[in-house]
Amino acid sequence: MNNELTKNLKDMTPDDFYQIINSNGNNEIKDWLAKLGSERIDELFDPSLIVERSINTWRAMGYSEEWIKNKLSEIINNSNKQ
Repeated sequence: MNNELTKNLKDMTPDDFYQIINSNGNNEIKDWLAKLGSERIDELFDPSLIVERSINTWRAMGYSEEWIKNKLSEIINNSNKQ
């Protein structure tokens, strides 16, 4: 999905999404939503995919490997406290 479309999606309300999904055309958004839903369902059955997605997102955002390592350690430590 292109960056312009992604920026527009961030500002949309649930009603906006509903109108787009139910309108004719807009296959790019419908395909993206189907892919997103499929990925999240896969993550329910294999939670390691969530970790992989998070790491890839942080790398794409420019975080260092050291920062990522510290973030994962922080998450693990916080989950052990609960």
